[in-house]
Amino acid sequence: MKCIHCNEPNPERWFICRNCGKQASKPKFTTNMYMMSEIGKRTDIEFTNTSIDDDIKHMNRRQHA
Repeated sequence: MKCIHCNEPNPERWFICRNCGKQASKPKFTTNMYMMSEIGKRTDIEFTNTSIDDDIKHMNRRQHA
């Protein structure tokens, strides 16, 4: 197996090429394959915007509770 970027041999099959520092091979799973899986279909995840200060306050409250 060789790195897809620098073509350096990678017999140990490292994820990151030890020669150029980039990903040594193409990913086996694409984003589309993930979204088609059962875990990719979850709809109960909510995203919110918060400031760093609010997040720190929230973490401090959880640790002292």
